[in-house]
Amino acid sequence: MKANPHHIIAIGASAGGMEEINSFFDHTPLDGVSYVIVQHLSSDFKSRMVELLAKHSKLVVEEARNGMQVKSNQVYLIPSDKFMTISDDTLYLTSKEKAPGPHLTINTFFNSLAADCGTKAIAVVLSGLGSDGTLGIKAIKKAGGMVIARNPETAEFASMPSNAIATGMVDFILEPELMPGAIEDYVKHELELIPDTADDQKNLEAIIHLINEQLPLDFSDYKQTTILRRIKRRASYNNFTKLENYIDFLKATPMEISALAKDFLISVTSFFRDKEAFNFIDTIFVF
Repeated sequence: MKANPHHIIAIGASAGGMEEINSFFDHTPLDGVSYVIVQHLSSDFKSRMVELLAKHSKLVVEEARNGMQVKSNQVYLIPSDKFMTISDDTLYLTSKEKAPGPHLTINTFFNSLAADCGTKAIAVVLSGLGSDGTLGIKAIKKAGGMVIARNPETAEFASMPSNAIATGMVDFILEPELMPGAIEDYVKHELELIPDTADDQKNLEAIIHLINEQLPLDFSDYKQTTILRRIKRRASYNNFTKLENYIDFLKATPMEISALAKDFLISVTSFFRDKEAFNFIDTIFVF
């Protein structure tokens, strides 16, 4: 096992989510990432998760300890009586005892993961009551990470995934057994991102101009590094190794321009609070 995994996947779930967690880990490959499971647990809950989950995963499974470094191909479980954060790929635990409720353990970890890992952060929201995790996924999307939620229609407790989806910042809505495949594809494309070149600024301006010509949207004032990374991510998904070729594809494929613009907008939809604003965004992409 090597330290410094290239991506860290944080999984937020309720205390009763063992079945869907097992279903997720039945399908996880050994691919150089790490997993951190953050559950809603009462402080006196006695968990057998390490023992049970080890039967469903090829990965090393252990309960997190304070100061433990995160390694690839390993699963870390939050202790029932602790809050957990991450900094410099190291897990830190603090006691729940003196902290007033509610204990939003998932938000706490997601927020720290966004700050520590940025674009290599991936959040997964499984079933659970309440809205824990919702604020955390906003931080992860703002940092350039990826978010998956389970389908609330098939979840035993739909509140957590439903609240996450309502933010407009969930990239994939999937059943637990399909999530590892989506993560594997995402990580593969992230590692194959088009390298930086001297022409990046020129290509960025050309793409922003194409979007502005077709849609009533102007992204010129957005954070350029974030926009450029999203462009390269979509270019990689479409099997382009040069942005010049992706620009030719955009010119010939109006639907891709819309898809790219919508990918930009996913990080700002939380600023729209009224129904008319949401409807306006939706109508832009109706053909």
